[in-house]
Amino acid sequence: MKIGELSVEKRKLFKEHVPTYFNFIKENSPHLSTSSHSLYSRALAYIAVENDLINLTPENLCIKLTQEALTTSDFIKIIGTDNHANQNIRLSAFRNLVEPYKESLKNKISEVSYKAISKLVSRKGTHIRRNILESKSNNLKSETELLNMRSWKELQTIVNKNNQLLTVILGKFFRTNEIPCYNTLRDILIGNLYCNNYHEFNNMRVHTILRNEYKSCYLWINPDTPPEDKKNYFWINLNGLSKIVIQKSKTIGGVKRGHPNSEGETEVMPQKSRKIYPLNKNIVSQILFIKQTYNERIEIPFLKNNLRDGGITDGQWHRMLYSIFKDLAPQISCTTIRKIYYNEIKWHLLSTKDANYILRHQDHNKSTCDTYYKKINPQSEPPAIIL
Repeated sequence: MKIGELSVEKRKLFKEHVPTYFNFIKENSPHLSTSSHSLYSRALAYIAVENDLINLTPENLCIKLTQEALTTSDFIKIIGTDNHANQNIRLSAFRNLVEPYKESLKNKISEVSYKAISKLVSRKGTHIRRNILESKSNNLKSETELLNMRSWKELQTIVNKNNQLLTVILGKFFRTNEIPCYNTLRDILIGNLYCNNYHEFNNMRVHTILRNEYKSCYLWINPDTPPEDKKNYFWINLNGLSKIVIQKSKTIGGVKRGHPNSEGETEVMPQKSRKIYPLNKNIVSQILFIKQTYNERIEIPFLKNNLRDGGITDGQWHRMLYSIFKDLAPQISCTTIRKIYYNEIKWHLLSTKDANYILRHQDHNKSTCDTYYKKINPQSEPPAIIL
């Protein structure tokens, strides 16, 4: 959805009607996360504006779009000509628009209208998601070429070089009390979070490599567990083991859908509300040094942008990663780092329990774990991963 491509008048209408659909989604789909409420309400407002249906109530919009889709078997008014990811969002928003009005569709269109539109939506959704996977597969080809040329040792060389710089910085600070560059300390910490957050398990060194959740982590220095408030935390426990507490990610909070049944309906299953991962003591020391040196407040995310006047956007985070690992490749992501790490693991020698443990510490969903485990062990069934 490209809001900026709408006319000035339509952008105004879009902004005016987003709250209407937000309240609708929140009321009728309370099981969804707040981010899903926001995403789907924007999608529905955009669909209404795009098709000049902004004067319709949510119920009438549902009936209008359903009639169109059933008559033409064409979802163009619903999913538009966006990229596949946005089409998937718009289709999911439409699904959540339809579900509260089962009886209205039966009364105003036909007895089988809800069942028919549910099947069409499921079929269309499967097609869109298949296209998304194919696109990802094509992108991974170039990543694979990179992985064939790069190793975990090279990643460690970059991080170790930065840690040597940190030793020099700390030595100068303790000698002269000169405040070091915040951006340098922050980037060294980020590199360690991705490449040196390890712990021992069954005589293995297991690394935890999350996505971009680090940028949203708040600091919690307390022996007690952080509150269940849907925030992510660096939990510094001075009396015990420190942890990373993740309460907001793509595999946490909200819901996931099962496969559709014969009538096109899908089961809604809640995801875990939090996951807790080890935090290496050397990383804890870096966090505490930054906290004490810059007197960081705990009511805002711990890691700041280059100006230290706010949090870090997704774009800024990606540019930071490119800068930190520029000696390895022109572009690198958390996905690339994970795959380089996986290439170092002798999966065929691992027990199911050990493979389970490693994959579970990367905050994957089960389907991703099954897919990857199958690729690296084509002759065996995926383990029963407990996420």
